[in-house]
Amino acid sequence: MFQTPMRVFAVAVTGLLAASLTAAQASASGSDAAAGGFLGSVDVVVDGEQVVRAPIAPCEAGGKPSNSSGTVRVGDVALYRGGTSACEVDDDDNAHAAVEGRVFKTDVLREWGGPRIRASSFSASCRTTGNGSSATMELRGIRGIDVPEEIPPNYTVTIPGRIEGAAPLAKVVVNELIAPTPPDGSMTVNAMRIELFPEGGGPNSGEIVVGAVSCDPYGG
Repeated sequence: MFQTPMRVFAVAVTGLLAASLTAAQASASGSDAAAGGFLGSVDVVVDGEQVVRAPIAPCEAGGKPSNSSGTVRVGDVALYRGGTSACEVDDDDNAHAAVEGRVFKTDVLREWGGPRIRASSFSASCRTTGNGSSATMELRGIRGIDVPEEIPPNYTVTIPGRIEGAAPLAKVVVNELIAPTPPDGSMTVNAMRIELFPEGGGPNSGEIVVGAVSCDPYGG
């Protein structure tokens, strides 16, 4: 039986991520730096029905510099209480992206005996440097999963099935870092990503993203 943690974080839980360019032959200039972000997105199949919500309040450095959203309800799958995004290239030719969101929650696992997953607020940001990128993320008021106060990159919580031996209901990745191998200085950070029935064999599939930013010092 699932028990939702009653503790609300009085101090924000944070994670710090960094990636550095290792390719010495990189020839693009800093003015090619790129950054983008959005509050969240949904692409799932629930009980045979596809539910898709394109990125909410997206921004792009050099394109749409800022965006905002009010409450977005994605069917019976997820609720985003809105927020803002901002992307820019500064005077030093470094790109920045930042998103800040209010309440997020999903009840999509409740039908199968899983928890309601909730955050009272979230944020993520990244910036390029002369030879790479760095990023931070922050979550407040986490409910439904247990996370440490200092969240390491790619901290993963598996939500087990209600019946012993059943396939996991979901995989929740907090402070998710996505970077290419070998590293080229670019990165994507998701404050949280929920993958439904990650091992298959269930009625649901797909993923829910909360608070995403991407930075690339040479990707223009």
